[in-house]
Amino acid sequence: MSEVKNLLDAVQLKADVAFNATDLDGMWSTQAGLYVRYGVIAARAEHQANAFKNRLSIIEAELGKLAREELPKTGVKVTEGTVKEFVASHPRMLEAFENHNKAVLILNLAKTSLEALRQRRDMIVQASKHHLEQMVMRDSFKGGAATGAARDEQRSQLADAMRQQKREDAVATE
Repeated sequence: MSEVKNLLDAVQLKADVAFNATDLDGMWSTQAGLYVRYGVIAARAEHQANAFKNRLSIIEAELGKLAREELPKTGVKVTEGTVKEFVASHPRMLEAFENHNKAVLILNLAKTSLEALRQRRDMIVQASKHHLEQMVMRDSFKGGAATGAARDEQRSQLADAMRQQKREDAVATE
């Protein structure tokens, strides 16, 4: 692993977390899939960050060994401070730090995308509740008592249909 991979597409993420209150069914139908997709990206980002952290430790150890071998050849006294300075200022170490920081940034962005999807889910829930409340309010003001009578008639028809189904099931099992 030599190069940090940018696992997120900012434009796609923006489109995926967008909220559209006029298409709640569409939003509900895509929410779980989006969460899985970005969950996988977050897992890969965490794996990448851990790999670059391990790589950083390995490079630090290799450079520490190199410092202990090379510094005496140049006449520099080997102390813990000179070894740390050699390691910290070495181009390989600087590159490893930069790669690790990039990988951690991508991990944090991936975690943020999951949080955005959680918030999107909460907004969908709230918008759905609001939509249902609006539907109930509209229905209750449409006809007053007639609406209640119509609703009672529908319930009665549903109960009759259920009783009929029970009778048919009982006859079928005899």
